[in-house]
Amino acid sequence: MDRPVDQLDVADRQAPTTPQTGTSISKPVSWRDLSANINHTTELTAADQRLADQIQDGLIEPLTTDTGALIATLIGVPQLKVDDLVYPHQRDRLEESTRFCALFDVENTGNVPINWTSTQTKFIGTDDYTYKRSYVSLDPANLGPGCHPSHVEIEPKCRARVITPVEKLPSGVGVSQVVHRVRFHGQRGSQRLAYSL
Repeated sequence: MDRPVDQLDVADRQAPTTPQTGTSISKPVSWRDLSANINHTTELTAADQRLADQIQDGLIEPLTTDTGALIATLIGVPQLKVDDLVYPHQRDRLEESTRFCALFDVENTGNVPINWTSTQTKFIGTDDYTYKRSYVSLDPANLGPGCHPSHVEIEPKCRARVITPVEKLPSGVGVSQVVHRVRFHGQRGSQRLAYSL
């Protein structure tokens, strides 16, 4: 039975959630293929391996929220060099090429499509200020299969990966909380998901 969409769901590092009985357990997610033009039949290139290492270095113990209609896992919020991930015309405009990026794995366990939009993700800094998604546009062709940078409609019983870069943070500030609002087709309101790092 689906929970009301106005219910708050929180995943907290101090109180990790456990899968509910009666729901399928998500398979672990690997972000090692999050780079451009990886040929899975060969070894990773040096550049691909550097990106994979950046991602692995920033991963946390995954924080999962199960609402009954979706299972959303925050894999981590690593600092990544995004100059290889943005569209070529944006590289010269980057003031700083390193950004915190939230990595999500989202599984639609319900019966209606889900709209996951990165503009609905906000970040609470370690300075207690609220920050939004960066206006840096990531090129989906550079992210790897099944990964989306801004918007994805997830069909029932399907999954997607989403990467959301954080706006430039002040020096010495990190991310302490990630909050996302997700919308379900045919339902009013939204579901608030919160992850405390």
